[in-house]
This record gives sequence, structure tokens and C-alpha cells, in this order.
Amino acid sequence: MPERRVDGIDGEISIHRDEWGIPHVQARTVHDAFFGQGYVQAEDRLGQLEYDRRRARGTWAEVAGRTALTFDIFSRRCGLAEAASREVAALDADARDVLVAFTAGVNAVLALDAPLPPDLALAGVTPEPWVPADCAAVFLVRHVVFANWQKKLWRGRLAAALGADAVARLEAVDPREVPLIVPPPEVLVASSADAHDLDAVLTAMAELAEPAAGSNAWALHGSRTASGLPLVAGDPHRALEVPGVYAQAHLACTEFDAVGLSFVGVPGFAHFGHTERVAWCVTNANGDYQDLYVEDLGPDVAPARRVQVDVRDGTPVEIECFETERGPVVFGDPARGSVVVLRSTALVEPSSGLSVLAPMLTARNVDELDEVMRAWVDPVNNLVSADVDGNVAYRTVGRIPVRDAANAWGPVPAGSGEHDWHGNVSYDDLPRRRNPDDGLVITANQRIVGDEYPHYLGLDYARPDRAQRLRSRLTPLRDATVADMAAVHRDRYALAADVWVPRLVALDVTDAWEQAGIDALTAWDRCMDPDAVGAAVYAVTRDATCRLLAHHPELASVRAPLVDEPPGTFQPLELRLWVLSTGLLAADDATLLWDDQDWNSVLAGALADAIGVLRTILGDDPADWQWGGLHHAAPRHPLTVLHPEWHDRLDPPLVAMGGEWDTVMCAAHPAGHGFGVTSTSVARYVFDLADWDASAWIVPLGASGDATSPHFADQQQAWSVGDLVPMRYSWAGIEAAATATTVLRRA
Repeated sequence: MPERRVDGIDGEISIHRDEWGIPHVQARTVHDAFFGQGYVQAEDRLGQLEYDRRRARGTWAEVAGRTALTFDIFSRRCGLAEAASREVAALDADARDVLVAFTAGVNAVLALDAPLPPDLALAGVTPEPWVPADCAAVFLVRHVVFANWQKKLWRGRLAAALGADAVARLEAVDPREVPLIVPPPEVLVASSADAHDLDAVLTAMAELAEPAAGSNAWALHGSRTASGLPLVAGDPHRALEVPGVYAQAHLACTEFDAVGLSFVGVPGFAHFGHTERVAWCVTNANGDYQDLYVEDLGPDVAPARRVQVDVRDGTPVEIECFETERGPVVFGDPARGSVVVLRSTALVEPSSGLSVLAPMLTARNVDELDEVMRAWVDPVNNLVSADVDGNVAYRTVGRIPVRDAANAWGPVPAGSGEHDWHGNVSYDDLPRRRNPDDGLVITANQRIVGDEYPHYLGLDYARPDRAQRLRSRLTPLRDATVADMAAVHRDRYALAADVWVPRLVALDVTDAWEQAGIDALTAWDRCMDPDAVGAAVYAVTRDATCRLLAHHPELASVRAPLVDEPPGTFQPLELRLWVLSTGLLAADDATLLWDDQDWNSVLAGALADAIGVLRTILGDDPADWQWGGLHHAAPRHPLTVLHPEWHDRLDPPLVAMGGEWDTVMCAAHPAGHGFGVTSTSVARYVFDLADWDASAWIVPLGASGDATSPHFADQQQAWSVGDLVPMRYSWAGIEAAATATTVLRRA
């Protein structure tokens, strides 16, 4: 049993690694448990820690070159590193000690002077020691682009291009029913939008001179399960990355025994985990906590700071960062006209969100957990929880400011005070449920409450597909088991196909290849399985429809990002249209059609285009037009974008995937720009509150971020088909199954 002597621990720490390389950390004190978590994360994900820290500090271009420059500038303008420092300084001593312990664990690995992992070695980067503010910074950088400011910017630009009436119709056009998360339990038809709400947006957009991720989570009450105690399950949807954003881990000390998915660079299990008594998980609530303001600061305004952004193999870039009373200037130059200011809850004042990390692990029931989450700030989440007493609960958590309805739609004018914030929606007023009569809590980024709810929470909810499908799968279940939950994870039924397929098969076609496509659609069960021909015809035709709609001349101004808008935050027009197109088709709405078009002519052209794509890529035999032949999960390490010659040394193998954007087994492709998987389930889990050792989970690759490790991609194949691996919890079983154990002792 290997031993290592390290500084900064109270006593002995044992680290057992199971057959998947997942670390199980045993310690006596809370400090040592979080020290151990930092230690194993540095062992497994050192390159990823450095990547996220540099993106938060705006120094990734020093490693990756000009491809990273735009995001570095955005991070510097937002002042993420400065905000992280303020956040840590504002935490109380107990909360700060958690970050200190985690940071000490990371630095203990750096002090070993061991060989660097391949990504850092190839890039020639030796990480500096970590500081507690780095934990806050990596969480900030992941979530400053996670909310809805991009959608507001897009909607403002769309309103400027098409007018307020068109945008209001597009937002309200999907007539399908949405199962609400919180009572009334009946489904809701989305309310119509008021175009007058965009008046202020149009005013603001007129001042600008422009160039021409989801998730599922659910809980079943014990009245629906075989054991009589709850089951909690779900899967977060984010960008597919190398390595993955979450790391599986297990931490135990005298105060708690917790297992979960840790956010790399952040201690604890802020999003998904369980202790001996309570399990919890989240989905994005699509809460509106970020606003964009258009301001004219005048050409003589002084910058808050001037910084130099260094660029590998390039010339350093000098930038000026401006601050207003509403927040940082993110786009534009005051010397050249109006600018765009971002106001976000975590940037307005120091966030208290990370103060919940340790108290979450000592909560004894769902009510205590609910009280702990009062301090959560952003992102605004749907929190689903259950406890061993048999309770299941839902709560919207996070800070949502109170302000004018126009702020919801897009950039608004600054200066008059009409669009300022006026405090936050009270935590006690945020939606919640406890032990619902039907025994189900279902969250899939859908609308949370109906029009009777007195506060504005958000506008940009997911389309109803996944929520509807989850309700239809879960409602009939009785005596449910972990295996039943895993089967729901694997559900690939495309509800949107119920809108598209009848319209497509009704087309009159004379081409034999197109008729083969129609025949495949007619025979298709509407499941996006990798071997399904109908799935490929449907997806490629829908993709072609989006490309055709994107050529509308009035949409030319929204095809490219704003100057200085990071490519990673800009969604191509075709991708926006993928989301909108089903509702437009269902309502037979011609808002985005040319004057001489109707939906039948658009669909006929798209089908012809799609058949050409399928024949070109997969051949002339329609039996070979299978979805998995196009739809691959082939994520790339951030460095192989700059150095494709490192592909074999840093990237995992590709795997064929089923699913699409709106299936429960989510696997989205970049509509209009290829069919590879870009956003998907970055973890899946089932917590069994009757038998923690029956719980299971999976991540897209593996525990390690080191491409030479046997645990770099050993979960990939199981993940691609929707299987799970054991979530080991009992220490006797962990020790018996451990493939490696390391003991840390005081130096």
C-alpha cells in the first residue's frame, strides 16, 4: 500500500480507487476530506484545472494562441478573477476553510514534482500553486456563459432585423402542451407574448452599431418504487468536452459520508450527490438573473483598468476594461459609440453560493437541505431532493432580480432607471413542492409555474419534448427500480418527429431516392437509435430545413457574432432555428418563410437536400443511411484545436450515438454545421434511497483526464449506449473491490 508524506493535513487520509479508478477518500476531519478531494482532482484532472483557471483569469491564449483570444478578452472585461477574489473574501471562516483545504490538496500534488500529464507536458505548461479564489473563478467562468444573456442578445438582434411582432410570435408559436414542475399539475399551453414588451429592446438596439446547454432530473416517491423509498435520477446536459466537466468521487469523515459528481475545481458536490440520509440533483431552471444594458458612456470615460492579454506565438493585445454602476462593459468601445453592459447576480456583489458546499453534506433531510440552499446565488437551478424518511421535494434555488418585463426580452436602455433591479424574489416565495400527490417530480428545463404565479422567473424555457416524454414514461411506473430509471435514461423517442414526419410523408415525390427516404420515415418508430434509417432521414431533413430558413435575407444581420463576442458563446443561426422550427411547423407559421414559400415547398427542398447529403456521406444503399453513421461522439481536447497533430495523444476514440437535442437521451449536433455530438448528457445517475449500494452512474469518458491512463475513457462505451456502472458506497465493499489504495500521512 503506497504511502505519501504531505504537508497540511490533520491526520491519515486513505484513498481507495475502485475498478473504474473513481476515488473514495477516507479521512477523520472535514479539512482532510476536502484536502483529499483536492488531491485526487489534481491527480486525475491537473490539465483541466489549469485550463479552467486560465480561462477564468483570461490567460488561456498564452497556451492556446489566437483561437483563445476572444474569450480571454471577454473574461478580462467581465472581471471574473476580481469577482472570485471578492467572493472568497466575503465568505465566513468555515466556508473559506473548505476552499483552503481543497486548494492545499491540489498544491500537495504539485509539490510532488511528478511528471506532468500529457496535455500540460505537450503545451510546456507547469501550473502555479492554487489559491482559494481559483475555486470560485472556475465556477464563475463555467456559468457566466451558462445563463441567458446570449439569448437576450440574439433576441434583441432578431427584433432589430424582423420587428417586435415577429419576435413575439416566434417566442409563443409552439402550441404543444408543457407539463409544469409546480402545481397546478395540469399541463399548460404556453401564453402568448406581448410585442409591446420589446419596445425598450428596439430602442436599445437602435443605439448599437452592428456589423452586417439542458438537463433532466426526476424523483419518484416511495409509493411508486419497489422498495417503498424514493428513487432520484437524471442527467445534466452540457457541452461534450475532454475531459468531462464532472468527476465522480466519494468523501467521508466523522461529519459526513457523501458520494457524488464534483464540479472540477470546486470542492463538495454542489449539483449531484447523496449522503447517508439525503440525495439531491439539479437541472437548469432557466431563471433570468442576467441583463444586458445599452449605455452611452461618452468618449472621455476612463477605463477601470488596462490589461495586457498575452498570446502564444503572437503579439500581446492591450485592452481597456470599463465598469458602470450596472456592471462590466462586455461588448463595444465607448470611444466609438454605445456599449453593451452585463449585469449578473454573481458579478453585482460577492456570491455566497460556495458557502453551501459543506453544509449540504451534513443536512439530515430535505427540509434542512432546502434551508442550506437559501445562500445559493447562481446559476438558478431546479433542486430535486429526497431523504431516507421517504420525502421527495422540489425547490427553485438561486437569486432572481425583480425588474421590468422588457429586461426579459433583450438589451434595454440604461439611464432612466426604468429597467433597474429592485431587490430579488424572496427565497420563501420561490416555487417548491413536497411529496406531491402523484409521487412525481419531473424537471427538464421546462416552464416551472403558470401565469398565476406572482413573480417573473424567466422566459427562455426548453421546448416541452423531454418533459412530456418523461411524464409519459414515469406516470405508469409502479414498483420502480434502478433498472427502470436507467431505461428511462436510454429513451430516444423524438416527440418533435410527431410534428415533422406526417408533414414529410405527405409530400409528393417522384425521385426514387426521395421515395426511399419517405418509406424509411413511414416505417420508423420515431426512436433516434443509432441503426435507424428513419432517424437519419428525419434529422438530416430537419437540419436542411434550418439551413434553408437561415438564407432568409432579413436574417443576414444575425448570422455572425458581434465584434468581440466569443465564438463559444455565439450560437449559429441554424442552431437557433433548430429550436424554433418545430413550433413554427406545428403552427404552420410563415414568419421566417420567403414571400413565395410555403411549408410544403420548404420541406420538399429540404428532403431533396437531405437525401443528397445521405447519399454523399453514407452511399447509395438506403439501408446504410443509419443515424449512427453520421452521429458520432468525438470530443476534442482544447489543445488539439490548435495542434491537430496531438489528436492521437489527447483525444478519445469516437463512438456512434443515438438520441438528438430533444430526446430524453440528449445528444445534440450543431445544426447546419455537421452531425457530430456537441452537447449531451455529461453524466447519468440513479440514487436508490433504500440501498445506496444499488445506486449507479456513468460519465462520458472516465475518471482520469490523462489520455495515457486506463481510466481515461473506460466508461465511454457503456455511456454511449446508456448503461451505468456501480456507485460504490459501503466502505467494506469499497475496500474489497479497490484496485489501488494510497495513504497520505503528515510530513
